[in-house]
Amino acid sequence: MLRNFKKLFILPSLLFVLLIAGCAVPQRAAEPAKTMSVKEKVEAAGFQLVDFEYVKGKVGKGLRNFEEVVIIDARPGRKYESGHIPGAINIHDNQFNEHYPRLESLTGVTKSTEIIVYCGGFNCVKSYHVAKMLKEEGYKNVKVYLAGMPDWSKKSYVEISDDYAVKLYKENATFVDARPIRKFEDETIPEAVSIPDTKFKFMKNQRQKYLDKLPVDKKDAVVVFCGGFECVKSHTVSGILVSEYGYENVYNYSAGLPGWKKNGHPTTKTGGTIEKSVKKDETGALKEGKEEGTVDKEYFKTLIDDRPDSIHIVDVRSPEEFKQGHVKGAINIHVNDVYKKGCDAVINKLPEDGNIVFMCSAGGRSSEMYYALQDMCGYKQMDRLYYLDAHVDYSSGKCEIE
Repeated sequence: MLRNFKKLFILPSLLFVLLIAGCAVPQRAAEPAKTMSVKEKVEAAGFQLVDFEYVKGKVGKGLRNFEEVVIIDARPGRKYESGHIPGAINIHDNQFNEHYPRLESLTGVTKSTEIIVYCGGFNCVKSYHVAKMLKEEGYKNVKVYLAGMPDWSKKSYVEISDDYAVKLYKENATFVDARPIRKFEDETIPEAVSIPDTKFKFMKNQRQKYLDKLPVDKKDAVVVFCGGFECVKSHTVSGILVSEYGYENVYNYSAGLPGWKKNGHPTTKTGGTIEKSVKKDETGALKEGKEEGTVDKEYFKTLIDDRPDSIHIVDVRSPEEFKQGHVKGAINIHVNDVYKKGCDAVINKLPEDGNIVFMCSAGGRSSEMYYALQDMCGYKQMDRLYYLDAHVDYSSGKCEIE
């Protein structure tokens, strides 16, 4: 009896000791603290969030009214130069101490001046960093445009630096002089076209003659300029091209002709040249699609009835399908030939020079030919081969591409 009592006493005591020693079932590990989103950080710091419409209202005509508002791009310099909100200055978060003096040097800016900071979108923390550092410097009216450059570039035109303007010039972007025709005729950037802002804005019935000077593909780059940073004409034309005609890549070179000349670039008056890429319609260079080896579908449509001699279309469908309908001037090389007759049988039929586009009815066989030549045949001139990845229909009696 006494022995049983001792067992009963010892057992609870042992359990108590084991619990103290940590031998009990472990508790569930605490969940890691949730990481704050950039938006939450901005709000927690007390900064007001603003949207596109708010910023657009502050940008106004694109001129730098620093006494009223300062817009700051917190991204690295290269990003800023290739496209920023018109009138914005660059204060990169990782180079704040180096860039900050730019803000202090602006005429009329005080600690109470409204400042809007942005960067690369909702997941970009740079705007928060710069806003926080500005607050620490004593600026009292700092706001954050969190949607930033991705949002702005979808809805409006952007401003670019001189270096990027030259880059686009070399790549054959269309340059537009928004000054009066007499100014344009006196001196302008070589190969620029004239679209005077006043006539373009108010004489809507005459706009088409100006639009005819621009690229057919509204994704192609258009660079608008006028008489420098104090000139609003280029902003007027840029805004109309984006908001009313849907041009997707409109760049405002706000330094204008004065900036172009100051940096030593040639004009129609001074002479000289900037080495450029050869234009597409002179050499038959193709506009590429988004995927490797593809040709841009909308661009390809322009080649159906009229194309340079240096662009060749090869239809890879069967001879029977080819006879039922094909693009004018195309040649037929069945994709099966590369397997049945061998690589040389196909390669020897390819045009010896220029660019070649393979096409079929839905994109499958054209891509098959492209990759067979690359992977199976080890073709050495893949840089001149492309394929059309699109649905093609001849049932209406003409080539229709979807």
